[in-house]
Amino acid sequence: MFQIEQATKQCSKITLTYPWDPLDIPQNSTFEDQYSIGGPQEQITVQEWSDRKSARSYETWIGIYTVKDCYPVQETFTKNYSVILSTRFFDIQLGIKDPSVFTPPSTCQTAQPERMSEDCSS
Repeated sequence: MFQIEQATKQCSKITLTYPWDPLDIPQNSTFEDQYSIGGPQEQITVQEWSDRKSARSYETWIGIYTVKDCYPVQETFTKNYSVILSTRFFDIQLGIKDPSVFTPPSTCQTAQPERMSEDCSS
């Protein structure tokens, strides 16, 4: 992973400490429910999935996706029964306007393998 300070383009190269989340329904997910959201004539059918297994008493991830085309609606991550991250998705557009935003700046070619401080100065 690259950590980039946007103003100066200073760059740090860091090994991910958690698995990459591709924003999809993982293969080992548990189907929880299917329901419609919205009002009359404007309903969308969604499915709720989680990482809950029968031997566990709670899940650490819950994802809600549209049935048609599998667009993400919401993802929630929990730890010790508390929500640690909740993301809602809206105004989704197909495609990427400018794929170059994913190309790290040239300063990342010589990036150091250390995390920048919170104020982005190393």
